[in-house]
Amino acid sequence: MGVRTTGCHHMAFVTNDMEETVKFYNGLLGFPVVVTLQLPDPDPFPGAVPGNLGGSRHYFFRISAQDTIAFFEFKDTDVPADNSLLGAGNHLAITVPSEAELQKAKELLESNGIKIKSELDHGFCHSIYFDDPVNGIALEFATWTHPCDEEEPFLQDADPVPAALSAVGADRYERYQLKYTPDGHGAER
Repeated sequence: MGVRTTGCHHMAFVTNDMEETVKFYNGLLGFPVVVTLQLPDPDPFPGAVPGNLGGSRHYFFRISAQDTIAFFEFKDTDVPADNSLLGAGNHLAITVPSEAELQKAKELLESNGIKIKSELDHGFCHSIYFDDPVNGIALEFATWTHPCDEEEPFLQDADPVPAALSAVGADRYERYQLKYTPDGHGAER
């Protein structure tokens, strides 16, 4: 049986300088900025992943037709070598192709005694969070609910770093600008 997957939804990392991160991943490597989030404080997703996400930026870069890498910014924090306690710095999100497959994965995990830590609608994807019971790795199954590509980015950070604004273009950023809604329904224009 198992879980049907289509790739790596995202790997999450931590940075203390989103501006320079965007310059490297978008400016040098050419990975499009496809999601920009400014999370509210307090943490809107307590317990979903390790640490406190309140007030952090969370940006995604498209690295293939299906896959992304993501960064949480902790600007006023020294990022230690082990950043797993800083807020989801070390988690793997695996793409499932549909909402139906996400619910099948949830049922499979629960029927095998794996606790679902959280189920969240992020506005651009729907996710379930759980831990690898053998190694303690924070894992996520996610299905895209928004294209999150160059043609239709998901841009929620009201005050993006200059490099992201430049990468997307001020006119396009304004056109695609979304507002975060903390009621669990993602974002709205």
